Amino acid sequence: MVKKIIYILVFIISMILVIKGNTIHGYNGLLIMFIGLAGLLAELYSYNKKYQ
Repeated sequence: MVKKIIYILVFIISMILVIKGNTIHGYNGLLIMFIGLAGLLAELYSYNKKYQ
């Protein structure tokens, strides 16, 4: 149960970072978007690791 809540929080924070980074112009916005993307990919990796 706690693991699902953590997954949901990581997903929401990562999506906020991607959307917020899109509104900021320049390399700072790009860096924020990459951090959000890394969070999403890490969550996807940890989810798929169970099914290998």
